[in-house]
Amino acid sequence: MMAEAVGSGDAPAVVDWATLAAATDAKPKPRCAAGPWAGRARGLRCLAPAGGFGRRIRRMNRLAG
Repeated sequence: MMAEAVGSGDAPAVVDWATLAAATDAKPKPRCAAGPWAGRARGLRCLAPAGGFGRRIRRMNRLAG
């Protein structure tokens, strides 16, 4: 299951691009989302209560609980 999740993850170039953008930004942010799943998780974190957020993250990662 973990190999499948890693294999279907974002390409290393996406992470490289986000790292480069964060490092060279004139006004750096404390966090920079790299890829579509990171952006969705970040938006969900702002909107959902803590229990709902944890439940959704576990579901996205196919974890028990």
